[in-house]
Amino acid sequence: MKAASAALKGAAGIAALAISVSACGGSSSGDANTRPATSKSAPSRAMTDTTATAAANLRTGLDQLFRQHVDLTGFTVQTAVADGVDSQNTAQALKALDGNTVALGDAIGSVYGAAARKAFVKMWRAHIGFFVEYTKGLAAHDDAKVSQAQAKLANYKKDFSKFLSGATQIPADAIATELQGHIDTLEAAIQSIVAKKADAAANLEMAAEHMDATAAALASGISEEKNLAGNPNGDASTLRATLTGLLLQHVAQTGAVVQTAVATSLTSPQTAGAVKALDKNTVDLADAIGSIYGTDARAAFLKMWRAHIGFFVDYTKGLATHDKKLVAGAQAKLANYKKDFAGFLGSATGLPATAVAEDLQVHITTLEAAIQAIVSKSPSAAAKISMAETHMAGTAAVLAKAIAEQQHLS
Repeated sequence: MKAASAALKGAAGIAALAISVSACGGSSSGDANTRPATSKSAPSRAMTDTTATAAANLRTGLDQLFRQHVDLTGFTVQTAVADGVDSQNTAQALKALDGNTVALGDAIGSVYGAAARKAFVKMWRAHIGFFVEYTKGLAAHDDAKVSQAQAKLANYKKDFSKFLSGATQIPADAIATELQGHIDTLEAAIQSIVAKKADAAANLEMAAEHMDATAAALASGISEEKNLAGNPNGDASTLRATLTGLLLQHVAQTGAVVQTAVATSLTSPQTAGAVKALDKNTVDLADAIGSIYGTDARAAFLKMWRAHIGFFVDYTKGLATHDKKLVAGAQAKLANYKKDFAGFLGSATGLPATAVAEDLQVHITTLEAAIQAIVSKSPSAAAKISMAETHMAGTAAVLAKAIAEQQHLS
């Protein structure tokens, strides 16, 4: 496949997938009990944003889209199990999943042209279709259908590896290994969802995490082949990609908890497993904060982040039981959390607490909308969970920029 002739034009196209953000100057004091001990002065806005080079945008953009591919696939399977394969809700979940496919195709096309975009979308849609067949086979206990779907996925892996290798110059065998990991982890997640096992959310989380390595590998190959500015594997780029993945997964795992609770109950083993997977994501986020700002900051983050998840749980319970008082109480707690957490992050990063609070309000608003849709079994649920995830990419970009400047990451 012939590559596009203008590397910078291609980089600009794929960079458009990332949320364009800029942090305002200023500082804010956090609560003395939660202020990170290692916090430094506010970052200089005159520095080059090493988190938003063409290569960094590429890596983060791919990571976001690949994770959302897995998350939306899991959401679709869970919807099909709960509401039926032919339900309107499943159809709309598939529509949201296809929107992600189109976005990935646009990313490839922005670098390699219209013909490559068309080829990518055709193959990517086909492999989703094979996963759908795999899911139907499992649900119907049709071993022949399952085997046929797996055979088709094996052929897809071979063909798609050649396609990507021709574009990126990464060895086809290496790409095939990554794709096999994607197939294996997503099959495991689908098996658990269909069988209604307690490890379903954990397996889906693992499948999403696998895509980080895939995004990093492809970003490296494309960046080198296209001579993109920046280092996709540098500390700044890695920070942004890591925060993006973890924050997106927070939303996805919250959605999985609510979906599972609605399909089973708040006290079921499946819901308990989903809550455990969500808490793993919380610990991973706290570890990321702690690696920069120390153990005290890690502990403060963990306490506040777990608390705000509890408020969303209360919000969900209130909606499910039509308890307006419980809903209002949860929203009031989220408002207080927004204020306290904005102070914490502002003190750590040098970002204005008011700007952080505004961003947190969007997180609260978009996730509340998604929870409402899931609890009411609205066909818009998948699209709204995807919107809530997408918002977090912008949050990650703002935080990564501030931290990278503050810590002088390149």
